[in-house]
Amino acid sequence: MGCLDVRPAWELLYRSGLSAAIGRGYAGLGAIFVFHCVVPDVSVHLDGESYVSAGFLEAWLASLRKAGVEVVSMDHAVERIRDPGPRPSGRRFVVVAFDDGYADNFTHALPILERFDAPFIFYVTTDVVEGGGCLWWLGLERLIRGNDTVDVAPMQRAFPTASFEEKRRAFAQVTAWVAADMERRAPLLRRVFDRYGVSLGAAAKDAGLSGEQLRALGRHPLATIGGHTTSHPDLTRLSEPQAYREMADNKVWLEDFCGSAVRHFAYPHGACGQREAALARKAGFETAATVRCGCLFPEHRDHLLALPRCSGQGSRMWLSFMHAQRHGVPRFIQSRGGCPVATL
Repeated sequence: MGCLDVRPAWELLYRSGLSAAIGRGYAGLGAIFVFHCVVPDVSVHLDGESYVSAGFLEAWLASLRKAGVEVVSMDHAVERIRDPGPRPSGRRFVVVAFDDGYADNFTHALPILERFDAPFIFYVTTDVVEGGGCLWWLGLERLIRGNDTVDVAPMQRAFPTASFEEKRRAFAQVTAWVAADMERRAPLLRRVFDRYGVSLGAAAKDAGLSGEQLRALGRHPLATIGGHTTSHPDLTRLSEPQAYREMADNKVWLEDFCGSAVRHFAYPHGACGQREAALARKAGFETAATVRCGCLFPEHRDHLLALPRCSGQGSRMWLSFMHAQRHGVPRFIQSRGGCPVATL
């Protein structure tokens, strides 16, 4: 976010009313906010960018209620995009989304959502529930937490990991290395995990929703279940048949498991292009969500398979920043005051 990537600037934008003024052109109809892990205390986790505290989620929902913002289901958001219609002045909406399928969403987030009677969507990865695949980030945290030094041979680096700060630095550096070439580098970590006796399956089962929890969510009146691939790959790095199977097989698995239709999808890592949008349509999804930052507009009726989302997690999670995202400020900055509608 450039020079505005500091808390005082976001606070000033919000409290001065400038954020809301930008929102007159950039807030659109509403916004989707995506979360991953919801925990009691963010500070004890190595991955500072994938967590949000339960207290913060509660404060965010309370601030939305105070601001008169509706929290709606993904299905309702699509209805509003297709037919905005008249609405009370300023009555915008927010969709609350959770990616991957973590058990802490069920244990920590669900009770808060229920207290606020807030609909939500869970985009679920098959392997997070079944404990398969190469969910390397879960294994990496377990590896670094359990050792005072870690030799990551594929990087030709050994990391001191005795203190918590050393562990956080090592996690960030290995994660950045993998992210630069995920499809090639993530599998290389398997040898490291094997050497240290770290089971990816056990890590996934510990972190992921149980089958019982997923079925309970599938029956929950506030919940919508969405697809998030079988193994959480960067779809843009796969062949077309592989990418399609990741989407289609996940959809079939979720529908069989939960006993209801799965119409919505989120691209892992937000990685998508025109090809992936076409494959999502072919797999039978009505919508698909990216991580392009922006709000939702009537124009997105023609781009339902590339919907923008806002972030609900990470080191910049202050209420002022959350509201600035809801007002479309990051999109305003990114586009340099240009088109407010984020698409592919």
